Amino acid sequence: MNKSSLLLLVSICSLLIGCSSAEKQQLSEAEKPVQKMHGHKHRALANGTLSLDIIKHQGKLHLLQGIHHNGEKALWYQYSSNQGKDWSAPVNINKTKHIEANLSRGNDARLAVQGDHIVVIWPSRVEGAPHNAGPMKAVRSNDGGKSWQKSSIPADWSIGPHAFFAMDGNEQAINVVWLDSRNGQSAVKGSQGMRFSQSKDGGQSWSSNKTLDNVTCACCWNTAKFDLDNDFFVLYRDKQPTDMAIGVLKDNDQWQRLSTVGDFNWDFPGCPHIGGGLAFQDKQTMHSVVGSGHMDHLGVHYLRSNDQGKTWSDPVQLGDESSIHADIASAENGRVIAVWDMRTEDGLAVFYAESSNGGLSWSQNKRLSKPGMRATHPRIISHDAGFLTLWTESKTGKTQSLQMQSL
Repeated sequence: MNKSSLLLLVSICSLLIGCSSAEKQQLSEAEKPVQKMHGHKHRALANGTLSLDIIKHQGKLHLLQGIHHNGEKALWYQYSSNQGKDWSAPVNINKTKHIEANLSRGNDARLAVQGDHIVVIWPSRVEGAPHNAGPMKAVRSNDGGKSWQKSSIPADWSIGPHAFFAMDGNEQAINVVWLDSRNGQSAVKGSQGMRFSQSKDGGQSWSSNKTLDNVTCACCWNTAKFDLDNDFFVLYRDKQPTDMAIGVLKDNDQWQRLSTVGDFNWDFPGCPHIGGGLAFQDKQTMHSVVGSGHMDHLGVHYLRSNDQGKTWSDPVQLGDESSIHADIASAENGRVIAVWDMRTEDGLAVFYAESSNGGLSWSQNKRLSKPGMRATHPRIISHDAGFLTLWTESKTGKTQSLQMQSL
């Protein structure tokens, strides 16, 4: 084992192993009540928020939580019309029925919006399958989230498993990317292929699948967003080396891998469970945060592109070498905020740093989560009045709650 891989195992994978076991055995008390279903057999699992997604569409924030409560899992949808100050009554998208979902932070259920149509997808759970992972499932709403119906899935290889979804929508379409191994086991260890599909009718039907990259990291989350020109960018972890990459689908659906985001030359044969964050400031400028396990570049790094992802600035480290899960958001006035979790004396905590000049310089790190809480996987989103950051945290490892804070 080379020094980089060894240091990764010592410094970072200990966090991931902790995350994995916690996600299987912990997770929190729901902020909203979940109806208990009877007669369903289940393994012991603590109550809590297993999954989290948030997007902004036409000034409205849309929130999706995957929640476990007394043996039952459910996905709950809410929206906010005032930047997260108040939220609508939660709606169970599966009509109070238990769902067999294989949810965890980093492999979250996702949602996207096209007009009044909302689509939600999640990875199903198949007991006894490798990693208990099954094919994706989907539901859609045609009335802004008031009611939900079972929907066709984006994947045309229905056997699965499918996982690590990323999706976004605009007025014309909803685009989805995910990972699967439909072509069999790759010769590259710890890899899967990244697939793409599009719906132009609010999730009723989906295009034939396109393979964007046949050899990517098998279990790192992806990030996918439309930019201001409605081009669809995907940030994902590549292989050989295991650095982050970015590509784009133009209107003609032609895929182009643009560049490596953080050219650290980190070659790791395993799967580190570390994705990244992506934000657009204007039609040329984008911001990214990526994690690395390279011995010389451990932790989370910020990079800026002034040419739509073709080239990137030198990386700026955020936090220390134990930083791992990160996200980023930006506003038109040049304000950029990055959030991440990292090890402290009292456990994993969430921090942020801010730039007022489009990422050219950064403030000191500031802690968001309270001492004594294990806080992880922060998300951040910009809105008309500022920024909203969200994360999940636990004090005892038995319950984990969703936290929000405006910045």
